[in-house]
Amino acid sequence: MENHFLDNTFLARWVAGELTPKELESFKKSKDYATFKRINDTSQMLEAPTYNEQALFNKLKQLRSTHHQAKSRVIKLIPNWTYSVAASVIIIFGIFYFTNNNKHFETNFSEQLAIILPDNSKVELNANSQLDYKSKNWKENRDLILVGEAFFDVEKGSSFKVNTNKGVIEVLGTEFNINVRDDYFEVLCFEGRVKVTSSNNEAILLPGNAIRIVNNNAELWNFEQGKPNWLQEESIFNRTPLSQVIISLENRFKVSFDKSNIDQSKRFTGVFTHKDLKLALKTVFIPMEISYKPNQENTIIILDSIK
Repeated sequence: MENHFLDNTFLARWVAGELTPKELESFKKSKDYATFKRINDTSQMLEAPTYNEQALFNKLKQLRSTHHQAKSRVIKLIPNWTYSVAASVIIIFGIFYFTNNNKHFETNFSEQLAIILPDNSKVELNANSQLDYKSKNWKENRDLILVGEAFFDVEKGSSFKVNTNKGVIEVLGTEFNINVRDDYFEVLCFEGRVKVTSSNNEAILLPGNAIRIVNNNAELWNFEQGKPNWLQEESIFNRTPLSQVIISLENRFKVSFDKSNIDQSKRFTGVFTHKDLKLALKTVFIPMEISYKPNQENTIIILDSIK
């Protein structure tokens, strides 16, 4: 085998279709190309999502054993090194296929991300959040996993399901917002119809309906805005536990709070801007009669109830 084709990086780039025209032309002229092409063509018919490296290794050993048992009766057309290369090509393809089949998106503090799904549904991912889905068979299985907060604008089609660790949201074609963090679960329906199922609750939401679940207790309310306010660089709250308002501040401004001297179960109704931390702190904590100041290192904001 020619030395410059022994590099797994070269093989991975070939499988991914990323070789330069010059590299590909040189590879096609090599005596090894036909063997590699047969290996790659066969590997593409494997069920990559059920990829099992140990099973693949055992299968290769079995094939190699069969080959050795028969070598006294046949002429050896494929050299020994081909088996190890075959394994590397198949594994490379498996990893490449798996990576491209499983989609993962995440945002950091202060970040937002717009995502277009395979059916042209749109997702706006809020700060410090994650979204995962499998692109294979998407039309028949539109399932996603969300951690954090996101706004969904769903195209009509087969059932669309968002799974969280607090509940499942099912829709056909609609617009809705989900916020799931720690012991908090909230869904707002802006358009269409949404079915929300959690461990102890089930609700059908119509436009303008919202539900939150705090400590396994469901609360329903109505709202009027046409889109989530966080898409317009402000966050709005309706009798929301202060603990969740503080999480929103932390995610938006990348700050930390010392909350040991306040009652985080108190409810906040209001809004804070995403553009100015000082104004946001004043908007939230002055109406709640809570003082705030940074510690000596200016890394943590200390909260305390005003006596």
